[in-house]
Amino acid sequence: MNPLDKLNEFIQKALRVLRVSYRPTSDEFYTTLKITGLGMVLIGVIGYVLTIIFGFLEKGGKS
Repeated sequence: MNPLDKLNEFIQKALRVLRVSYRPTSDEFYTTLKITGLGMVLIGVIGYVLTIIFGFLEKGGKS
């Protein structure tokens, strides 16, 4: 299979993906935005809590 055939196959696959995809409605978009934002906040809170816990453990061990 030469490079031109590979390129043609890739283009065909990309066009197939574009044909089945669709633009989300505003409701779907905002739902995705809320879930993503909540996940980012949750990961940040967990990281902050772990930083505080390990900070106390490190200071407590040194006396």
